Amino acid sequence: TMLRMELQNENAGLELLLAQLNIDNIIQAVEILYPSEEEEDEEEETSGEEGCSQDNMDELQEHANAQPSHGLAPLAQGEGPVRYGNVADMLSFINLMSSTSTATLSHLQEEMGVLLRTDMVIKEGRYRIDSDVTLFPWKLVYRNPGSGHIPKGSFGKVHLAQDATTHKRMACKLIPLENFKASDVEIQARFRHENIAELFGVLLWGRTLHLFMEAGEGGSVLEKLESCGPMREFEIIWVAQQVLRGLEYLHGHNIIHHDVKPSNIVLMSDKAVLVDFGLTVQMTGDVYVPRDLRGTEMYMSPELVLCRGHNTKTDVYSLGTSIVHMQTGSPPWVRRYPRSSYPSYLYIIHKKAPPLEDISEDCSPAMKGLLQRAMDRVPSQRSSATELLHEEALHPSRDEQPRCWSLDSALDEGTHPLLCQQSQSTDTTQDSSLYTDDSGPGRRRASLYMDLGALAGYYNLVRGPPSVEYG
Repeated sequence: TMLRMELQNENAGLELLLAQLNIDNIIQAVEILYPSEEEEDEEEETSGEEGCSQDNMDELQEHANAQPSHGLAPLAQGEGPVRYGNVADMLSFINLMSSTSTATLSHLQEEMGVLLRTDMVIKEGRYRIDSDVTLFPWKLVYRNPGSGHIPKGSFGKVHLAQDATTHKRMACKLIPLENFKASDVEIQARFRHENIAELFGVLLWGRTLHLFMEAGEGGSVLEKLESCGPMREFEIIWVAQQVLRGLEYLHGHNIIHHDVKPSNIVLMSDKAVLVDFGLTVQMTGDVYVPRDLRGTEMYMSPELVLCRGHNTKTDVYSLGTSIVHMQTGSPPWVRRYPRSSYPSYLYIIHKKAPPLEDISEDCSPAMKGLLQRAMDRVPSQRSSATELLHEEALHPSRDEQPRCWSLDSALDEGTHPLLCQQSQSTDTTQDSSLYTDDSGPGRRRASLYMDLGALAGYYNLVRGPPSVEYG
């Protein structure tokens, strides 16, 4: 009787699929989920993604073949609804998810997806939520122990995920299937850089897509600012260097992020990465003319507000406004034009940009010069990410920024004895006893110690300079 009921359920599911899918969709789904051995070889030579332009196919295949071997899955293999694959396999799956009706996919009884890494262990063709991988509410390192918090994106919530077998920790962004677009993750899947959050896999479970990617142990820069107040300049220098390296890579491929801001800069153990590529665009010419407004208002460049065309320099401007936010603890414009009186800043940006009056009073001359060049109103005169990376402000002397020099030099030495000590000790990044709730200078002093956990991951890594002002 039980067997008969299972067969009836399977037949009902097949009838539903046949009713909702046309023959092309059925063939495409079968080829993706159950490839033959001959097709696996052919997949290396043909991409099969409908959402990628032909100009990007050679570059996409180069990325697929040149993936690092450590921890990454080989070419598509195994049978079952969840399988290992390469970037081309993932993009094919992503395009299938975005092109198939939600009603059809929501009636599937098993999860389905493509994973890029073998340290996410697939068992019998499945990768089950709460069994093979566990999701937890994200507990921010800047909040009191026990206060669970789940960061939210435009259409998704982010959880902490851990593989049950390898204990690999990841971030998992949940996006309702009806709100998912292939362009949301296409750039993140195709391009890899140490300062871009790496995408590990995509899994469909019920009516929700699960995007597994690098976990930011230190939270976002915005979370740090809200909990600790303004950042010290040596912290800002470190974050700016990391973000500019990521932007230099993206801009080298004519990619505009469109939403550089503190909440989209995530702090890892020894680096910072850019996240949220839902608004990202790869230009085909020198100028991109949008059909809609892209970005977050307070960090928008004046040319972006006009919607008459812009290029990669708009990201540089957004980074400049983000640095102002890091310096002062408040987004640009807000202190001079309160939200209660100005519900929109678009007109203010159009008329009064750049927000040089919002630069912190204790900003060093070198950093102020960098901000002026990063936020130049005229895009052609604005510095590029590559030019800013060579700015004097980001390479201070030991006397000017001893903490910055110590942090960089220590992280560059993989065999540093303090790193070895820390690897043998317990994780203290969530010890809120180091932080205070005081405002003003007190919060900056608390932020000093936070940088060693959130920016570097090691509280005892840097033995600060013999100066009282550093605490």
